[in-house]
Amino acid sequence: FGEEAINAMVLEMENRREDMFVIFAGYPEKMSEFLDKNPGLRSRIAFHVPFPDYSPSELYSILELMCEKQKVRIGEGAKEKLYQIFTLAEKQPDFGNGRFVRNLLESAKLRQASRLVKTDCDKITDDDLFTLEPEDFEYAPQTSHFCRPQKTILGFCG
Repeated sequence: FGEEAINAMVLEMENRREDMFVIFAGYPEKMSEFLDKNPGLRSRIAFHVPFPDYSPSELYSILELMCEKQKVRIGEGAKEKLYQIFTLAEKQPDFGNGRFVRNLLESAKLRQASRLVKTDCDKITDDDLFTLEPEDFEYAPQTSHFCRPQKTILGFCG
């Protein structure tokens, strides 16, 4: 929130108010801090539109879309675990909505890779390669971080 930048925005918003449309977006607490930085800024913003966080059901739908795009499947029993994760995560102060889902998916893919590399290569099927199992999805709410495998092992089967 550079003071000079905010002052310049306020000046432009005032001088060009007839032909300018400005949208500020962010998390509620951060936006409030931002608007408090300059007394003229808040008074020049006519509309405030709050967007509620996604529900666990909506987060699951977002995950499904991301998986579909990446040609990955969600394994049997993972849906229930994911709903539990989403319910815990949405209560965290730094909950990131769609970003949370993206990070959870990336973490799950790393855990899957680590799990599969420990498996006999001859026993790995295409289904195994493209299915994320419940154990691939982990979240530790007390630290607000994803549980990553202790040791990430990447390799190739011969």
